Amino acid sequence: MHSPGKRNIRRILIADDDPVVRHWLATILESDRFEVVLMNNGRDAFRTLMADADFSAAVFDVAMPYLQGPDLIRHMRTEKRLMRIPVLMITAETAVDTITACFSAGATIVLPKPFTKQQLQQTLRMMLADDSIGKQRETANSLPTTTPGANSPRQSIVDRDEHEATMLNCAVDLSILNALDEPRDDGLVIELIDLYLENSARQVSEINSAVEAKKPELLKQTAHALKGSSLTIGACAVGRVCGQIEQEQIGSSVLADLLTKLESTLASTSAAFQIARRNRSVPVAA
Repeated sequence: MHSPGKRNIRRILIADDDPVVRHWLATILESDRFEVVLMNNGRDAFRTLMADADFSAAVFDVAMPYLQGPDLIRHMRTEKRLMRIPVLMITAETAVDTITACFSAGATIVLPKPFTKQQLQQTLRMMLADDSIGKQRETANSLPTTTPGANSPRQSIVDRDEHEATMLNCAVDLSILNALDEPRDDGLVIELIDLYLENSARQVSEINSAVEAKKPELLKQTAHALKGSSLTIGACAVGRVCGQIEQEQIGSSVLADLLTKLESTLASTSAAFQIARRNRSVPVAA
């Protein structure tokens, strides 16, 4: 139990409706010896904060069910116990008005997706002004900086099969996928791939159901969630199609074409992720 009035600098609240992002964030922060509390929507996150304000920081997605990230921060800034908690906002949106809205609501820092493990750690360290999160700083700084879209040395793992390499590079941005686990941790990436494949298949089904039921808000919400997880893990082609779906109206011929494109794009992306997964699997000794 946490002592009343005593700030525990080792607890962070994460609120994100995407299980891939939640798992990745939790794994990183727990490896830095933070205690992590996970929520999948803004409403439950706020209820948690109202019951227990003993958090050193919070990480919120912008778009969440029931209570959006900026609205959640606005509620926090009206509560004296919660005003002190710095908030890192993560978002798949890059529009200036979205970023501005986050800061206007009271966000401390906004970090656009996709971002690397190193970027997350450095951002939190800066936000907390606490080097305790950076105990592995020398190791992290000795690694080459990975820029999404740039070539990665690990692409050589598929050079033995040119066809597979081409499929991987067309469907998945390997620089983003590889940067999720610096220094390399194949087990974590395999877990994230499995989560993404399971979750994305369900979300595509939900997108089609939302169209059939003529529920535009559900369509936009689900497409946005899939876009966020896709950009996070390097499935940029799926992310782009989801971004286009967000902008369309139910019943339009363009939307129908985009739904077909989404299914085919996800199929090629899933095949590419299976290749990446196989290349990272460690053979079991006989």
